[in-house]
Amino acid sequence: MDIDFLRQQAERCRRLAKGTDPFTEKRLLKLAEEYEVQIRELEKRSSEPWSH
Repeated sequence: MDIDFLRQQAERCRRLAKGTDPFTEKRLLKLAEEYEVQIRELEKRSSEPWSH
């Protein structure tokens, strides 16, 4: 997946969470964090040297 896409999705979830009921807010913020985990994994993988 594209890191920029994942960042946009995480930000979208955070924006949608504002002004919602507590259950929905919590779930959307959790989803945003899941996107952030994926971003960190992709960044880590892209910074690792290729092993041949």
